[in-house]
Amino acid sequence: MALPKLTPNEISRAVEKIRRRYDEYIYKYFKPRSIKNAFEDRYIEAIKASTDISNFLMAEISAVEELIHREEERVGSGQAEEPAPESVTERVERMVEENLARMRKYPEVPFHPVASEELRRLLGAMCRLEEKHWEVLTTCLRNTAYYRSSLTMLNLEGKLRHLAARGSDGVPSGLSRYLYHANRFPRDYLAIDRQEKEYILESAFLLHDLGEILERVDANYPQLEEGSRSGLREIQAFIQGIIRDFRLKEFKRKQ
Repeated sequence: MALPKLTPNEISRAVEKIRRRYDEYIYKYFKPRSIKNAFEDRYIEAIKASTDISNFLMAEISAVEELIHREEERVGSGQAEEPAPESVTERVERMVEENLARMRKYPEVPFHPVASEELRRLLGAMCRLEEKHWEVLTTCLRNTAYYRSSLTMLNLEGKLRHLAARGSDGVPSGLSRYLYHANRFPRDYLAIDRQEKEYILESAFLLHDLGEILERVDANYPQLEEGSRSGLREIQAFIQGIIRDFRLKEFKRKQ
């Protein structure tokens, strides 16, 4: 789930959860304690290397849960233990790289050295939506209730510009507070994380709102000309791709 950035308290809880699950795995299935020690080593190295800790911990949680699930299935089926095809370290590294590979399909906007790659790529994805797809979207919707000057679309266009239209400082207004905190010394990393989380959530809400509108149009306007339907399907695929690749599926606006 790229998930929004974890706060320090959330990071502490995630690390404790991973440690607790490794303890359960070791004691219940008679595994060597070196497995947990390897996690501690990876965690220290991730901190030293300024790795995206939220992404790292998500991969670690998935890895230990998968190990436990595999053992539960093995014990339940009565099968003999098989050698693991890859180590925990290799599994975590693979999952982190897979997450990054999905995000790297989108252009990077390197607006500040402190910004995570996830944030730089998400900004690039939102900019591409605004610069490449918005005009096509509004043209395809001109003969529906969601024409460009409708209240709904004016509202969404304003939100998209807030998240994607870059100003003279290289960022949209949705990241102006992030940039303000990133440029202050000493840096308030809690404030920076809050602003990044807010940008990710606002982007997710907008993407889900747009996706739902396109679903309604597809269902309720069968008479729409094929060129418009095809264009809207292409844009829907792009929107759903961002949601999937940045793991934003669960971040919908509350009804």
